[in-house]
Amino acid sequence: MEAARPDRLEAYSLLLLTCQGRYLLLRRAAGKRFAPGRWTGIGGRVEPDELGRLRASALRELVEETGLPADAVTSFALRRVLVHARPGEPLTVLLYFTGTLGEPVLPECAEGTLAWVRAAEIADLDVIENTAQVIPRLIEDLARDPHGREPVVLGLARYAMDGSLERVVWA
Repeated sequence: MEAARPDRLEAYSLLLLTCQGRYLLLRRAAGKRFAPGRWTGIGGRVEPDELGRLRASALRELVEETGLPADAVTSFALRRVLVHARPGEPLTVLLYFTGTLGEPVLPECAEGTLAWVRAAEIADLDVIENTAQVIPRLIEDLARDPHGREPVVLGLARYAMDGSLERVVWA
């Protein structure tokens, strides 16, 4: 059982951008090691030297993955943090940010294909399990608090021994 216990910590950021009632999502490229062909937000690893600058790390990922300048995003806010320990994997912290773009641009993305989707369409997409639990909450957060002034919401994801997501609990 010792192999199933996490022995390192990793952090990732995910950005859910909105514009004119739609949300920018990424369909990961088919050749990706993790979750090929599945949908998620824009984002990636928080590097060890970025742990003291989480906002800057998320904006770096935005620029790297889309080429959009960081100042193109307004009302940029950390909304939710999800912690999980999938058996056999590192303890992982997922940082979920939201922001607004003035125009629904669709830049090229080396990580996969970007698409603007309406909230009602998201349930029909093959979204990565933990993110599928968070995106509807982020959309609710945006509707209730467009500028991101509410406190950050913390959550825990529980996984079964086979690695499947059992549930997410928000504090």
